[in-house]
Amino acid sequence: MGCLWSIKMRYTATTSVECLARLQEVESLLEEMLRKYQRQHDDLHRDILTSLREKGDKQLMLHKLRRKKIILHYMESTRKKIASIVSKQYALENLNITRLQLQAIKDTVKVFKVFNKSHSYEKIDNLKDQLEELTDQFMDVENLITEESSLLQFDDSELEEELNQLNDGSLSFPEIPMHEIELTTTKDDQTMAVLDPIVQ
Repeated sequence: MGCLWSIKMRYTATTSVECLARLQEVESLLEEMLRKYQRQHDDLHRDILTSLREKGDKQLMLHKLRRKKIILHYMESTRKKIASIVSKQYALENLNITRLQLQAIKDTVKVFKVFNKSHSYEKIDNLKDQLEELTDQFMDVENLITEESSLLQFDDSELEEELNQLNDGSLSFPEIPMHEIELTTTKDDQTMAVLDPIVQ
């Protein structure tokens, strides 16, 4: 059970995303190393306990115990490296978020610049004045359309007086002609109407 471990990596990352991928690779390797150390530690621990029960060679047990201590040291060192790698990953992730936020701010500034070029304060003020003027014109047209004819406007006092006359019978209406109409032909072959009195 050897403890040698060779790692060869070329760090050519140029962006934060590539750096994050490299850190994740290193974290995976460190976790694999930690699992390997844990297996070696467990094997040595079992061997030492077995030798103690069987009263084995003391020097051999001391040698195994020394190796166990060394493995524990590197296990702790590996855990610290993993913690450091994870911390750097979080930092890079936050850096990516910050970069996206800055890009969003830049894009927003560009949009505002384009808007200001095509919609200046003077243009907006002119549009507001035009809208108010057109609204006034529309209201004038609407009033003309909905305005009642003068022929349909009646004075309330006159209506009330007529109502009183109808009530007391003092209001008289013109008589409607009740004569029969007779059609006759003239010498010029023209037809004319003649009213005959109603026979009582």
